[in-house]
Amino acid sequence: MNTKPFDIQRRVVAHKTSESWDTIPHAGLVMELDVTPVKAFVDNLRTTPQFQGVRLTINMVMLKIIAEAVKESPDLNATIDYNKRNGTGKMHYRDAIDIAMPMMTPAHRMITPVLRDVGGNSLAEVCSAMETLTKRAYNTNIDLLLHEAAIKDTLQRLRQGQLLTVFRRLWANFVGAERVALPSRAEREEYYKIPESERLTAADLLEASMLVTNVGSLMPGLRCHVALLEIIAPAVVAFGMAGIQKKPVVATNDAGEDTMEIRHMLPFTMYGDHRAIDFAHAAGFLDKLLQLCANPEMLIQ
Repeated sequence: MNTKPFDIQRRVVAHKTSESWDTIPHAGLVMELDVTPVKAFVDNLRTTPQFQGVRLTINMVMLKIIAEAVKESPDLNATIDYNKRNGTGKMHYRDAIDIAMPMMTPAHRMITPVLRDVGGNSLAEVCSAMETLTKRAYNTNIDLLLHEAAIKDTLQRLRQGQLLTVFRRLWANFVGAERVALPSRAEREEYYKIPESERLTAADLLEASMLVTNVGSLMPGLRCHVALLEIIAPAVVAFGMAGIQKKPVVATNDAGEDTMEIRHMLPFTMYGDHRAIDFAHAAGFLDKLLQLCANPEMLIQ
């Protein structure tokens, strides 16, 4: 039997996800969105002069739809401070809707950079920002990026007085038998010659309003739902999408008659931090989400 210690990526993921399930009571909702109008909208928009040369995908449109729908439920675009000892808490409401999105690099490494101000930017601007973020991610050394982010997190915990936690982390990662193996000093110096505008930095992984993961972008043909999601504190919500599937759906016409139609259905999952939000807090979001999926042209009006 072979043994392989966690590399820095697995350590970061294990820490953040364990912290999520240890501290956050998750409440979930799984549904299917009829995105037939969204697909037609994307196909049509690609032929317009405004989107010539722009990489427009259903995923990008759905990110914009989610951001616009979140505006109807401000409690979803918030962070939480909670004191378990005395049961008190605070909600801090954010101005911008910044979405963390897992993506895979050409080296088959997963990273979750943050797309900034999706709610404040136009659809074309969101597409352009996504392209820039993707190019920067492809120029990024994931190990060095996560090392940089871990150092920043460690310093923050040190300022919070978590001395024992910081000592254990430093020993395990830099001194102990399972210390992290990083590229050589020469490799690091060469890498840091790349301008920050052309690669990701620790700041690109921090301060997300929410997580939106899209399994369908990695395996479009996989017929599944995203059953579980980790909410990464201090955010209070996470969303998941799977691949679009053609399904028979009952439709009711204006005369009240039922017919069977083949529709493009998108499995959609939402998890919320139950300390901060209930279903009522998400009702406005869900109403707007369904409205925009049925009428995506509202995004550019």
